[in-house]
Amino acid sequence: MKTMKLLVRTKKVSKEAIEVKEKFMPVDTRPLDSKHRITLGGKLYRAVSSRMKIDSYQVFVGKEGDILLRPAVSIPSSEAWVYRNPEVIGKVRQGLKEAAEGKVEKVDNLEDFLNAL
Repeated sequence: MKTMKLLVRTKKVSKEAIEVKEKFMPVDTRPLDSKHRITLGGKLYRAVSSRMKIDSYQVFVGKEGDILLRPAVSIPSSEAWVYRNPEVIGKVRQGLKEAAEGKVEKVDNLEDFLNAL
């Protein structure tokens, strides 16, 4: 297992180091084009998108030049408050866990149920 300490560069050019302890597997080798860009190609896209929907990648660079692309998704700004509030996101995750375990109740009158909360 390779451990990398990476520097994160955001649009504000602030640097924050994170530690990555994860196994990486080789997927493909991609050449640089004439403008020094790398296209990810279908093989990598299929390998990642088969497990999750993504719309962008976070890019991390290690001290030895290793590059890590972390799949990411964008959320609407109107929903970001849920993720910024530990209490709310905790309740959402708990509810999803309970639903996955089959701990659900059938509600005949949704309006009455919501008013009772």
